Amino acid sequence: MKNANKTLVNEYFLLAGSISDTTDNSLIDRAHEFVRAFVTRVLDAGAGFVVYLSSEPVNLDQKPLLFDWTVVRAIDATLPGESPKVRLKVVVSDARMQLKASPEQRVLINRLVARGIAESVTIDDELLTGGNVGDEQTNIASAMVALGGGKGVLDRGRKMVKKLLPVLPLDLQLGANSEDGQGALAIMKAFRAQPLTYMPHTGEEVARKLSALSLQEPVLDFDEIARKIVDIFEAEVLAKRASEPPDVLVLTALPIELAAAKQAFQIGEEIFASRTASGFHIWSAHVTRPDGTFANCIIASFGGAGNVDAAATTALLLSELRPAHVVMLGIAAGMRDKCKLGEVVISDRMVAYEGGAALEGGKVEARPEITKLRTKVQQDLNGYLANTTAARVRLERAYSAAEVVFPIETDAGPIVTDLMPRPATIASGELLLRDPVKFRALRELHGKTEVAEMEGAGVFAACAQRDVPVLVIRGISDFGDSLKDNRFHALAAKAAAVVTADYVANGLSITS
Repeated sequence: MKNANKTLVNEYFLLAGSISDTTDNSLIDRAHEFVRAFVTRVLDAGAGFVVYLSSEPVNLDQKPLLFDWTVVRAIDATLPGESPKVRLKVVVSDARMQLKASPEQRVLINRLVARGIAESVTIDDELLTGGNVGDEQTNIASAMVALGGGKGVLDRGRKMVKKLLPVLPLDLQLGANSEDGQGALAIMKAFRAQPLTYMPHTGEEVARKLSALSLQEPVLDFDEIARKIVDIFEAEVLAKRASEPPDVLVLTALPIELAAAKQAFQIGEEIFASRTASGFHIWSAHVTRPDGTFANCIIASFGGAGNVDAAATTALLLSELRPAHVVMLGIAAGMRDKCKLGEVVISDRMVAYEGGAALEGGKVEARPEITKLRTKVQQDLNGYLANTTAARVRLERAYSAAEVVFPIETDAGPIVTDLMPRPATIASGELLLRDPVKFRALRELHGKTEVAEMEGAGVFAACAQRDVPVLVIRGISDFGDSLKDNRFHALAAKAAAVVTADYVANGLSITS
């Protein structure tokens, strides 16, 4: 199965509904055919389902009047092998399964569990009620599709709405197995009147498309309807993420750094920037993490070098965007005998080297501000740097994709051969260093100084004022002297951006 778009990974759909035993067989067949198509599309998007399993009532012609077992059989047919990820959450009462389900049905579920596709959520037999089943389903589900049914569908819809989770009703006139209301049709009426209640971020747009999703009078085949429904939920999830404070604000200073960041975070050149209230251009990106969750990222740029602008811009963006973390990326100068061209370093401390005091007699006493990483950030960084084997494999692949290919040699100095980043003490000030003597003098302020740049201190100061964790990631583009190879401006920027994206995905701790 293909899974190009990972927006719905880790999402679970509740297909809520039932059918009256007086409904025409052709409509029953239509409903189940659609469900099978929908299951395929949902699985293809990387998502799964939550069902409640007990008996499977049928009409006089042996047509099933519930959808849960249809979902299960469709998952079994679509995913014939083992799965590394659970795609089916089964709400179940052990007693009901023994009494109501057939031996073949129980074997089917056990087979899915054995293959890693399904897992059970057991309800105590003494606590089994329709309301409790609905509670368990809506505790798991992150999206709901309503098809037929009565009060049970309405109840589940209300529970999803209270959690601000999306609910999409379909128009097929199926009645309800319990003959106790209109279910999906009632939700459809309410959806048309108040679409943002059921799709909080894209409801008004979805309301204009509902007629194209008709199953009662279909104008599209079921696979196409299912695809459009999955697209609707993907758009809702993306709009929700865009409306939330970002997990990570990624900052750059220079255009070459911004271009590298956009490439590493897979933001195409054709993607237009959004604007903050104060007019700053920002780009959104979603980084997939190993557990299937996403890091919601915003990319922004100061537009120029210097700690003053960096501090002011960072403070403004922190106020407007309220990110949970900040990462600054870009290029920097490294000391010739300590660093290599193209090497990526990650701040373990920031030294603002221009602070000082004018003393009597014309003397100036250096008073640098030295800021270490917060414990949480240091722990994340230690864990990331410790997993060297996996990181090297990922970075080698990412460098290749970003076309980061270092020359074999250059007159400018030694070139990095190990793609693994390392921690370093970074000095930050307003000087664009071109004098190796002045550069080396920075070690008198802090003996571990290896790298110099012009924005990190401002970013650190702004983040400290708002208690936001911060990290600086730099690619070494030169040695702070007159001997340069201009190819390394772009190469070092790309390398820093690749490491930043990899760190966000595999190192940074994000609390959902």
